[in-house]
Amino acid sequence: MPNGKVQYIRNTGFVPQPEKVLVTTAPRDVYEHDGSGLYKRLPVLTADGFEDGFAEYTTNIPDGWKFSTRQKDYGYAFLESNIIGPTYLHYPLSETIAKHLENCRYDVLCISAFTWTLPWALELARKAKSEYKIKEVWLGGYAVMTDEPQIYEVFDRLFWGYCESIFNESIGLGQISASGIKHPDLTTRASWLGRDTTVGHLLFRRGCPNRCTYCADPAFAPGGDESLSLAAVEEILDYYKSNAIKTVYISNQDTNLLSGFGREVLEAIKKRKMNFGMLTSFQALSLSGENGIRELRDNGLTFLLVGLESLNDINLEKTKRRSRQIIMEKTLGLLRQLDIIATSTYMICFEDDSEASIREAKRRIIDLGLAVCLFNITVPLPGTPMYYEYKEKGLISDWNWSRWTGNYLVWKHPVISTEKAQELLAEIRSEVNHPAYNGRAIA
Repeated sequence: MPNGKVQYIRNTGFVPQPEKVLVTTAPRDVYEHDGSGLYKRLPVLTADGFEDGFAEYTTNIPDGWKFSTRQKDYGYAFLESNIIGPTYLHYPLSETIAKHLENCRYDVLCISAFTWTLPWALELARKAKSEYKIKEVWLGGYAVMTDEPQIYEVFDRLFWGYCESIFNESIGLGQISASGIKHPDLTTRASWLGRDTTVGHLLFRRGCPNRCTYCADPAFAPGGDESLSLAAVEEILDYYKSNAIKTVYISNQDTNLLSGFGREVLEAIKKRKMNFGMLTSFQALSLSGENGIRELRDNGLTFLLVGLESLNDINLEKTKRRSRQIIMEKTLGLLRQLDIIATSTYMICFEDDSEASIREAKRRIIDLGLAVCLFNITVPLPGTPMYYEYKEKGLISDWNWSRWTGNYLVWKHPVISTEKAQELLAEIRSEVNHPAYNGRAIA
């Protein structure tokens, strides 16, 4: 069974008719104004309402060198594909949400939000009840972890994690087993170095089994979900193949394709003669060993995304990361040797970071030969061990949730100011990914 859960703030027992439920994400205009003030921040959504997952990370570099994507939100896409009846608005315009509410045909408004879009969600929830006579407003997404008192004043239910089964029950349609979950179409268009490609995203096991203290994923969806059925995996692979998609990107939090169900998925991909990329961890790669990584390469692995996060072992130990700097650097060297393209994520302004150490890390990251590195400022996200530690110590300095984007320092760093953090973020995003600095040339 999918491991989502519902938290009742007001347990009224109300069960709406499915067609009287409106589900929406935050609108595009909210995404275009995140409140962080980051210099030259690019839109994180496409003009037609899809996510551009790389836009904000490759600022101030030549257009031909920028990564860009056009993809759906995973959780929202799973919900829409498996729960039939409600109306779904996927990154609409604010006026579109208003028009749907004005027709007075809905009893329940469901809002999917992140921490930084919570102020918008609170405002919309109040308006829905006062102006449009919505009976109940439900909240899902990472915003549910935010210990903002207004949440308990405005919302009626909070949905945690992947909630297809619980949501289906909430609107009177019954449970959905893990084997009954349908994989949505997650076709993604990507562009890099002037080349356009289409990739089919695949998520066959959801939730995060890791326990990094800064990451919201283990708190929101802690892992332990059953895998999707092999039939669901093969159905979406066949769909991608029939649409001339030759590459799959596996976006499990910690992909392992060399044992258990992962091996069955690998065989299904091989059978269709598709290449693949994957989201994985240095620990999973280390456990695979050099022979395992070579086997994956020989079976179609061409690229991967792996969390680097820090090159400081003190930071890694404090945040319960399982890999250390020397292991990560050796693994990246092996990936280069095997011609497997690696992209990574990295966080600056950990407690033990300084301006000098961040600039030294910038030089070292360039030497690691990553295709692109996605940088954020460390944020003690609500629901995480880091958040509760920093809150207890009185370190959180900015309670304006709209700035909790990863583009803004919201806590009292011992040696780095808010302004300096933003300067360092803009600098490292630009220089690590800019061919004039990193020595790589556009082909």
